[in-house]
Amino acid sequence: MEVLACPRCGSELFVSTRSGEQRVFRMNTDHTPVIVQPEQQATNSTPINPQALYCGACSWHGSADALVASRL
Repeated sequence: MEVLACPRCGSELFVSTRSGEQRVFRMNTDHTPVIVQPEQQATNSTPINPQALYCGACSWHGSADALVASRL
C-alpha cells in the first residue's frame, strides 16, 4: 500500500485530533485514512476529517491535499 506523508517532516503517521480521543492512521494515495490500530475503530466512530489532519511526529496540521508522496 502506498501512503502519503507529512510535507514538513516526512512522517507517515497522523492523528485525528490534538486533544481528546485520538486515532492514529496513515493516509493512502486515494486520501482515505487507514487506521493503524484497528481496535481504535471500534471504540471511536467519529469520522476522520481529511481537511483537518495532524502529523503524529511534528506540529504540522492541514489538509490531505497538502500531503506528499512518502520517501520510505
